[in-house]
Amino acid sequence: YKCAKAAWPYFRKQKYGRLISTASAAGLFGSFGQCNYSAAKLSQVGFTETLAKEGFKYNILCNVIAPIAASRMTATVMPPEVLDNLKPEWVVPLVACLVHSSNTDETGSIFEVGGGHMAKLRWERAKGALLRADDSFTPGALLKKWSNVSDFSQPEYPSGVANFMELLEQAQKLPANPPEEPIQYNGKVALITGGGAGLGRIYCLQFAKYGAKVVVNDLMDPEPVVQEIQKMGGQATGVKASAEEGEKVIEAAIKAFGRVDIIVNNAGILRDKAFNNMDDKMFQQVLDVHLRGTYKITKAAWPYMLKQKYGRIVNTTSTSGIYGNFGQANYAAAKCGILGFSRALAREGAKYNIYVNTIAPNAGTNMTRTIMPEEMVQAFKPDYVAPIVLALCSDKVPEPATGRLFETGSGWAGETRWQRSGGAQFPVDVKLEPEHVKQQWKKLLNFNDGRADNPSDPSAGTEKIMANMENRSGKKGAKGGDGDYLAKIEQAKNAKADGTDFSYTERDVILYNLGVGAKRTDLPLVFENDDRFMVLPTFGVIPTFNAVAPFSMADIVPNFSPMMLLHGEQYLEIRSFPIPTEATTTSYPKLVEVVDKGNAGLVVTGSTTKDKKSGKELFYNESTVFIRGSGGFGGPKKGGDRGAATRVYKP
Repeated sequence: YKCAKAAWPYFRKQKYGRLISTASAAGLFGSFGQCNYSAAKLSQVGFTETLAKEGFKYNILCNVIAPIAASRMTATVMPPEVLDNLKPEWVVPLVACLVHSSNTDETGSIFEVGGGHMAKLRWERAKGALLRADDSFTPGALLKKWSNVSDFSQPEYPSGVANFMELLEQAQKLPANPPEEPIQYNGKVALITGGGAGLGRIYCLQFAKYGAKVVVNDLMDPEPVVQEIQKMGGQATGVKASAEEGEKVIEAAIKAFGRVDIIVNNAGILRDKAFNNMDDKMFQQVLDVHLRGTYKITKAAWPYMLKQKYGRIVNTTSTSGIYGNFGQANYAAAKCGILGFSRALAREGAKYNIYVNTIAPNAGTNMTRTIMPEEMVQAFKPDYVAPIVLALCSDKVPEPATGRLFETGSGWAGETRWQRSGGAQFPVDVKLEPEHVKQQWKKLLNFNDGRADNPSDPSAGTEKIMANMENRSGKKGAKGGDGDYLAKIEQAKNAKADGTDFSYTERDVILYNLGVGAKRTDLPLVFENDDRFMVLPTFGVIPTFNAVAPFSMADIVPNFSPMMLLHGEQYLEIRSFPIPTEATTTSYPKLVEVVDKGNAGLVVTGSTTKDKKSGKELFYNESTVFIRGSGGFGGPKKGGDRGAATRVYKP
């Protein structure tokens, strides 16, 4: 913000500016253990999309990159052999294209880049579920149509808010909604921030109606809403405090009801101004109330939710955050930051039965009254947003029930997710220049060539970058070189590997055991001096990961691309038990078989792992990979009998 703010007047005066903000995969998808980083990085998206809208008429183009590159920061979390192929030089050519004067229209865009791979991301909005906007529009009625909420069969690719006036008109023409799926919150305690008016008040009343005990938090007087609930026969208590006083709010909830099960972070303010006229105070105020307030409330409640192994959290973003909005750089940054925070928190909470989702509501409230005509405020009743909030806080949302983003209002609710272009890939053994990127620019931006996908987690966000590590200029082309594949497959089957070493220590064993779910109380798995200290058998797949095969995939199937490779079955034999708790091993990969599936190839690789010192066999692995677009070479249509590896085992 500070750098952009200082430069903005000069950009406007000279009618020229190019701005690049840096996000990350952790921000785009949420990353375990990085709630702070994820929030900060995704906030760059909303902030930059807003600047793109404001700056375009002044020839100021603003874009976001999510790079993966070797740096002092990534050196702490990536192995050296990976970092060697993730040099910053692979990021700079894309940035050069975006900031060059020849770029006259690419703005408000998001790119992932690194290791010779580049792709564009955009928002994809589901058709969603539309229900009649009246008293029959309940959480249960929405749950009955939940499959429509995430129906991407007719998606939109928006740059702003949905047409809620049109949706409302359509909703009002529908018949009454079907009988609701019954839900109850008896025994549950629901905390609503900003609960004294607007959306928050409706949330409070609705939770009380369905049996929850309600904590009404508001900086203004929460008592009128508390009294409304009590007159309904419900239980409620008020906490007059800012959401930034999270500890105070949660302490009051625990004192009143002994627990907290549901949190709806709804408190907010607006301080709208064109970026050129916005001051630091206005920017910080909005970040404090929205983003920091959401963090403080959630942070204070988290230990209680962990202890009770239950929690439902709904955080509030905005279409201004998702798509950016003129005059709301502060609000967009805060709201998109909340989405990044929520996605990371969803990953941390899932195993403790704590679900975290995010909504972007469209409703007429006192806050939106400052930017909406009064007739629209009346048409967009908060009552038509509450159903999805209560549905998400129930135990009836189908899996995956956490980490998702929904837009809602006027009787409509739809999921929003990322779509990623197939992008452009460049050989990692050839220096990449901006001119190379420009040559592939149309391909990089193409979402309609059948290669687009919908990444949803950090690994999906980086898999194409990691896969491109095998893309080298010296490899044979798509036709597989000279000669027939069947002959090359036979040659590859007879090839012998030199063997690849892998060493591990007791420390590595402990880290592996912890990584697959061991707890600190499982001493045989986490304490090397325990008499029963052991390696979990599944560790046997690890030594083969970096083993060098005596053949090239590009030689044995046509049109090979690492982008098209999917890992299928994995077979493991333990050939020596107990497994050594530290050793140096040597793995010898071999080609087992290649199956022609018509539109794809199926490659099975076996690998024998031996103790280097004794020569004793420890493990045997068979790994099956499915390679799209690599069939039709005349090979066998069915795989052979590989003994135990292909036997069907009944549970």
